[in-house]
Amino acid sequence: MANRFLQRLSYSAPLLPLAMVQAPALSLLPSIYARTSGVDIALLGTILFATRLFDAVIDPTIGYLSDGTRSRFGARKPWIVLGAIVVSIGCWFWLSPPTSNGALWFLVWSLVVYLGWSLLEVPHSAWLADLTDDYDERSRLSGWRASAMIGGTLVFFAIPLLPIFSTTAVNGDTLPVIAGTAIALLLLTTVFSVGVTRQGRPRAMDDADRNPLKVLKAVWSNRPFRVLFASLLLGQVASGMVGALYVFYMDAYLHIADKVAFVAIGVSIISLISTQIWPLIMTKVGKHGALAIGAFGTAATLVVMAFLRPGPMAFPAMLGVFGLSSITAASITVAMYALMADVVDYDELRTGRNNAASYFSLATLINKIGIAVGGGVSLLIAGVFGFDIKGGNEGVAMAGFFTAFIVIPIVLNLTSVGLALRFPLTRRRQDVVSRRLAIRRARALRSAPS
Repeated sequence: MANRFLQRLSYSAPLLPLAMVQAPALSLLPSIYARTSGVDIALLGTILFATRLFDAVIDPTIGYLSDGTRSRFGARKPWIVLGAIVVSIGCWFWLSPPTSNGALWFLVWSLVVYLGWSLLEVPHSAWLADLTDDYDERSRLSGWRASAMIGGTLVFFAIPLLPIFSTTAVNGDTLPVIAGTAIALLLLTTVFSVGVTRQGRPRAMDDADRNPLKVLKAVWSNRPFRVLFASLLLGQVASGMVGALYVFYMDAYLHIADKVAFVAIGVSIISLISTQIWPLIMTKVGKHGALAIGAFGTAATLVVMAFLRPGPMAFPAMLGVFGLSSITAASITVAMYALMADVVDYDELRTGRNNAASYFSLATLINKIGIAVGGGVSLLIAGVFGFDIKGGNEGVAMAGFFTAFIVIPIVLNLTSVGLALRFPLTRRRQDVVSRRLAIRRARALRSAPS
């Protein structure tokens, strides 16, 4: 038991500081760059969209290369180390917005950070499928992943509350401290992770006839993957639309910008607890059931947020609503990677080869592109309808804002629920897949030359 705990801890550890870098990507940096560098929010939305196009190329490439990597350190660890180094370099500059040329600065350092993010997260997520074949253990490892990421968000928002700062807001004074802390923790946890976590079962197979087109064909012909891909993508686009306008909602609408960190910390604590509870719930409702519950719960909380109004009750109401939302959202985060590991096994049973990192690269891509595209679209909609970050918004401006912040995300989440309920790899079917794979692997070992 102690060894299993250590493996879960060491495996998930690098995601905590990585989440510290990811945390401000959509919810805070657009607002900070808009205020510090004077960048128009519509232009920021365009930049976010452009950086996701970059990910659309780089993530699958990294996944393909990781699956084919052979080294004495395994197929995942060398990439994780490289990713940590690149993120560390880009993070410092990315979290240091200049007073001029902010758009170009944001674009360049976003690309550097996102490259490092992909180099680390794609192989790391695929590592989950390497470490275990057990249906429930995959949920637990995914839960630890989610806990680490939420822990990073918690640390990010806790730093501005330190007494060394004159305000609790995330601004030009707190960002360098956040960046330095994230970089130091990322380097330390990466060393801990690659040094302690076992490599897991080797995933790279004989690649004499392996090529990107065959991998792509196998992925697209995988029906469980297509259903999961669509459900997750719609949910992440909705999340991106809400996340990009969240600070504006708190600031220009509810007028409680000084409470952003407190709401984030309260929500993060609830989420952290939830990520350890959802794997237990999944033993009863299945991973796909948890995914559906999460999407439906998120839509329900958005309905409530549409009725919140500025005033003395805005802060406690927002804390309560986002707290409930964090519970349901945690189920999506936990289910996502555990389900993808099952999809990988199904693909291996069909094709005879394992493309774990290629699949997980698409999971990472869903997360990043969905959130960024959603964020970009919502910022564009708000900008087109004339929403002003300084306030004084009425009529058409607020109608456009709430269309992007509430209405469209609700529709997307409800559609995601329907798709999640149609996911075909239930526990029973996944057990069949695992047993057949175990028999095939045992035969392959017996027939392999000694």
